[in-house]
Amino acid sequence: MTRIDRRPGLPPAEAPRAVDAPVRLVAAWMALTAIVALAMASLSTPTSVVGWVALAIAAPVVGLALLTGSRHVALLLAARRASTAAPRVDAASSDERVAILFPVVDDFRADVVRRSAEQSHPGTRTVVLDDSSLPETRERIDALVAEGLVEVHRRSGSGGAKAGNLNAWLDRHGDEVDCIVVLDADQEIPDDFVERGLARFALHPDAAVVQGSIGMRRAGTSFVRDFGGLFARHAAMQLAGRDALGVSVFCGRGAMLDVAAVREAGGFPELVMEDTALSVELARRGHRLVAAPELRSLEDAPVDHAAFAVQFGKFVEGAVQLLARSRGSLVDGRLGALRRADLVLDLLVPVLAALVPLVLFAFSLVAAATLAPAFPWQVGIVLGALGLAPLVPEAAHRARTRGLLASATFTVRAAMLYASVSLVATRAIVMVLVSGRARFHVTPKQGAGAGVLAVVQRRGMEVAVAAGATGLAAVAVERPDMALPFVGIAAAGLAFGWRDALEPQPVRAD
Repeated sequence: MTRIDRRPGLPPAEAPRAVDAPVRLVAAWMALTAIVALAMASLSTPTSVVGWVALAIAAPVVGLALLTGSRHVALLLAARRASTAAPRVDAASSDERVAILFPVVDDFRADVVRRSAEQSHPGTRTVVLDDSSLPETRERIDALVAEGLVEVHRRSGSGGAKAGNLNAWLDRHGDEVDCIVVLDADQEIPDDFVERGLARFALHPDAAVVQGSIGMRRAGTSFVRDFGGLFARHAAMQLAGRDALGVSVFCGRGAMLDVAAVREAGGFPELVMEDTALSVELARRGHRLVAAPELRSLEDAPVDHAAFAVQFGKFVEGAVQLLARSRGSLVDGRLGALRRADLVLDLLVPVLAALVPLVLFAFSLVAAATLAPAFPWQVGIVLGALGLAPLVPEAAHRARTRGLLASATFTVRAAMLYASVSLVATRAIVMVLVSGRARFHVTPKQGAGAGVLAVVQRRGMEVAVAAGATGLAAVAVERPDMALPFVGIAAAGLAFGWRDALEPQPVRAD
């Protein structure tokens, strides 16, 4: 593939250090922390040394949460300014060799692979990267291969999860192609996806990744119908906003990648968040990552609350793992200041989802024990409003199409959804800290079902924490009502789970 010259990558020892991004981030964090501390000191003045210590701990956490929330607002505003029109591009060369790669782990969809394989670009091959262990899944894959539409690649082990699967294929076949399209097992692309992707590469010859837009199938369970639009519009907002700010990333699927650039970066980093890690490595080497919303793909939303919790837990584990491994990225001069700031704030979002409820509960207990005022509601409103920023695109859409009441109802339900997995985030963080590693969890494709008792068992951690927090608040300060946030978390998880368990599960196509 013809490429223009890029700025050569520097080895880690020679990487220029730049402290502008961390200095600005810390300055913004300290400014917000000072504002929060001043508000708490004025509106909820501590009455003891312990209270002041609690304030000194809570204010930086809340300040950091406000900073990550402000990032969401910045992305929203940037996305509104982004152009939605597809650029005019020349026809792609028919000589480019492209492979569509479907990594699967017992979640194979023959119908999706079959339709995606029918590309208008003549130099396209489709490969199923099969890490499945079930004999029936392997038989279905082999049956599709026998039709002559696709190939299959199997490796001897399963190390490195998805990234390891991709690397194993690249090690054996990377010289045979110029570009790859990475898709999830349930992800479908139209017949002109490869052609459009190559045209984008022709327009941006310095690009290593052309990231398309990822839509969600809306049919299926009540959970999918309720929240599929939220996930799709949030992804579209992130794609447009990051592109407008010049910090586009590889989203792990629905994208075309230049094989030479990926190999130059050392392949796919074998981490849970291999997409973000690869984005950083490519940007370090001067490669461009381009958003191409006209490259559309379609995938399944999490089928129910249990699947969403698994997906969110995987994201948290991956974020903690990558935060620990990318400390040097914040001062790496090969990365733009905005990219460094966006990386850190994005990875901190799930960490703060776990920390904020615990810190505010502890502060409230100390305030009650020392007869001080509770956490100021004025600060809580600002914190809550910024926390709702990711819901704005879908809430606005529902207000336009269904009315204000439907929009308000959706906002409450979506807020309950994300609140219900805050303890999932806490557990994921603890698991990574204790074990020293993050695990790659495959999101379940079938509904959990199994009845009401099974729902209580799945949400046992939330129920136990709610009971423990209620008991602690009752014994320590005679205020069991202070545990209501944890009771609400448990109740939300149980409500979603019970509805999912009582609903007949749709039959998935093969």
